[in-house]
Amino acid sequence: MDTSPTPAPVSGRATTRARRASMASAVGSLVEWYDFGLYGAAATLIFKDYFFGTDDPFVGLMAAFATFAVGYFARPFGGMVFGHLGDRIGRKPVMVVTLALMGVSTTLIGVLPGHDSVGVLAPLLLVVLRLAQGLGAGAEYAGAVVLSSESAPPARRGFYASWSGAGVWIGSALGLSVFQGVLALTGDSFYTWGWRLPFLLSLVLLAVSFYIRRRVTETDSFEAVKESDDAPKVPLAQLLRTEKRRLLVALGSNVILSGYSYIPQVWILSYLTDNVGLAAGLALAVNATVLVSGAAFMPLFGALGDRVGRRRLFLCGTAFGILWPFPMFALIDTRSTPVIIAALVICFVCSVTVCYAAQAAFLPEMFPPALRYSGVAFARETSGAILAGTTPLVATALYRAADSWWPIALCMVVYATIALVSVHYSKYFRSDARQGTETDFAAEEAWVHSGPADGGPTAKAVA
Repeated sequence: MDTSPTPAPVSGRATTRARRASMASAVGSLVEWYDFGLYGAAATLIFKDYFFGTDDPFVGLMAAFATFAVGYFARPFGGMVFGHLGDRIGRKPVMVVTLALMGVSTTLIGVLPGHDSVGVLAPLLLVVLRLAQGLGAGAEYAGAVVLSSESAPPARRGFYASWSGAGVWIGSALGLSVFQGVLALTGDSFYTWGWRLPFLLSLVLLAVSFYIRRRVTETDSFEAVKESDDAPKVPLAQLLRTEKRRLLVALGSNVILSGYSYIPQVWILSYLTDNVGLAAGLALAVNATVLVSGAAFMPLFGALGDRVGRRRLFLCGTAFGILWPFPMFALIDTRSTPVIIAALVICFVCSVTVCYAAQAAFLPEMFPPALRYSGVAFARETSGAILAGTTPLVATALYRAADSWWPIALCMVVYATIALVSVHYSKYFRSDARQGTETDFAAEEAWVHSGPADGGPTAKAVA
């Protein structure tokens, strides 16, 4: 059986370096998901009318969610290109480029003309900028967790890597809060020009992120890879050739975050406003509250993963994710705002946050340093392209077909089950008992490769 890892002493210098890297990673994730949070809210409330020129609310919403999906289809390509560069030229320079691509694209969305002004050119320009957003985002979070986990002492890797996940939801909540605040300030003008202001603010956040990232140093793991003679020239090609099962496990483990989480995080806005009857401002406030709750618990669960094991924690989150969707929707249908908030917060904290916190260190530990950036980016963004961008579309279509939420709840159960099975089979590639010290972490990689070809150690070895 796996045993709980024993934390090792941490020096002050190591702690300072870990904090700088984690703060820089978290702020980058904040900017990335501020942008994506804005887009999700705007797609639901503004873009369905402003850019597509249709009087049918369903058609407009489907078109808006389709452009939302476009960004996710671009993310694997960004992950492959920038993941390769991250493994070849370094984590830090690539993260600067991806951050700039995200921030500038979002700012430009804030100055796009609408369908009434330029006709079909309006949605085309929106798609181009959404593609640019997706390319940048395709490697930003992967780089964040790789940089923070490699910079952290092994016994605190889960805690420091989880800061990036907290940045994701703080960014999303900030985007929603700014959107709500501008809506309150501008009134009816929000639907003509006020919605642009939150997008333009992205440029300010971008400048702050660059300022914070200036003091981050390259990781020792990458420096060691750069100095070695056997570093692969095309890391992703080697992964696809020699580590197919490892990649499959990593892909499956991300399904709960790339599919499941986008029901309560994005699609639920349309359900709350169109079916439950909440005002748009209140629905945004509910969503922001849920995201902030998740962010608040993220470092706590990251630290818990350091003590009880990332894999064990991940399994607990996926198991709860299977149990909660049907009760969650039943509680939402009470139409009581406090009950709705409680239902969504429980979903986020007990399932999505637990899995996000565990995954932040879990995924980097699945891959050796020379392949790590490419492996994490490919695993996250491929599943994201398949599920994250399409889940709001699928949920909208399912609700239209069934006139009920039960097919959507069932879809969430399926996503969580796939993740649970994948994390269970990760025992062939990593062990919680070996995450506590640098020696054990290095031994983990040797131990993985000592097993059957492409398959890692035997089940008996990790049972």
